Amino acid sequence: MNNNTLDKNSLKIAVYVSLYLITIGIFLSIFFLTPNTSYDYPIIRSVIIFFCSILLVKYFFYMLISPWYDVYHAKIRSRSIEGKNKYEPLVSILIPAWNESRGIVRTLETILDSTYNKIELVVINDGSTDDSNLCINEFINKNKTEITKESAIKIKYIYQKNTGKGGALNKAIENSNGEILITIDADCIVNKNTITNFVRHFEDQKVMAAVGNVKVAKANNIISVIQQLEFLFSFYFKKADSLMESIYIIGGAAGAFRRELFDEIGTFNTTNITEDIDISVRIQKSGVKIVYASDAIVYTEGANDFTSLLKQRLRWKRGRFETFIKHRELFFSSDKKHKKILSWIILPCACLAEIQLSMELFFIIFLYVFSFLIHDFSSFIPGIAIVISMFVIQTIFDSTEKKTWSFYLLAPIGWLLFYATTFIEVIALAKSISGLIMGKELKWQKWKRVGI
Repeated sequence: MNNNTLDKNSLKIAVYVSLYLITIGIFLSIFFLTPNTSYDYPIIRSVIIFFCSILLVKYFFYMLISPWYDVYHAKIRSRSIEGKNKYEPLVSILIPAWNESRGIVRTLETILDSTYNKIELVVINDGSTDDSNLCINEFINKNKTEITKESAIKIKYIYQKNTGKGGALNKAIENSNGEILITIDADCIVNKNTITNFVRHFEDQKVMAAVGNVKVAKANNIISVIQQLEFLFSFYFKKADSLMESIYIIGGAAGAFRRELFDEIGTFNTTNITEDIDISVRIQKSGVKIVYASDAIVYTEGANDFTSLLKQRLRWKRGRFETFIKHRELFFSSDKKHKKILSWIILPCACLAEIQLSMELFFIIFLYVFSFLIHDFSSFIPGIAIVISMFVIQTIFDSTEKKTWSFYLLAPIGWLLFYATTFIEVIALAKSISGLIMGKELKWQKWKRVGI
């Protein structure tokens, strides 16, 4: 391994650990070393410490492990054998589309601009009622000269009756020929090196699936900025999940699979509204390897208003609940092929987080009222320190993130912005539970698009 690479990653780890040790020091100083003159309620204080400790431990654990992802992959790349035959399989790009006239052409253009040429596009129009069919046909006709060349990318376009996203993806699989299948949403922009980088991860024959690095492309209001920060955190933490082999969500916007995997576990679920979570959990149940491809970057359009964001989170939560119920045997599993960290820690903690979320609003209101009453706001400092330190770390070291002025301006108050998300998540949680109890069907939802 190159010494410069090793030194850089070692420095990165040292900075991570140092910043988080400082955060822990702040936390301990506030809650254990500060005189208790303002605290005449030891039980309440203990409850606050407990909840803050959960947050601190969770993020400290992930931020401590995540930088080792870069060290690990740098080491793997350094072991590549010179003169080894280059791995260049046929890659099928699967694009399900339903009423995507605003963004589908741009998505196709960015894929055609890829540095990886051995690909085919399979576009499934799932009963669109807008101008999607016209846009796609015009695009194909416009590029017909290039497409018919022997060395050019081939495009297969199929219009079918609406079956839902899972059905559209299954139709795409049925009509594809690639050894590697990559799913891309029809409202995305694909980095020109993304497919090449995806393929590189599959040089390891043990890897059967990979999740790409999805980023919110356009932050033109507070709602989209919040999502941009959320995606930054969640996808960065997939580095830790990848090392622990505990990834259980391969988002449809950027997921890659070996074709043989579908022969083993079947294709996408057509009844679960989050077919990507369902198939991800099924892959984990099969015991094969899923990795995070941080360099396979795809930009997506986030929700642009409160209602759209609520619809998105409702779909995510409802689909996750349905998946967890259906595959509940994965929880606390003793099966040797199941990853113990996933079965015994990650999945149970995901459920615990939903229980905690159900009480989150009450806790936040209580914390603010309590702090105002005793005129002591030290309870907020640990959380603020944690979030700001996370922003600082990722701002310095995450080279895949393009920072704008709004990012630097809003990052320090990200902890405050996340309260808005908490409110939306609580509503989505309540609606999800209500829908499950009442057996209300949730369909493939869309919101108003403005385009990337």
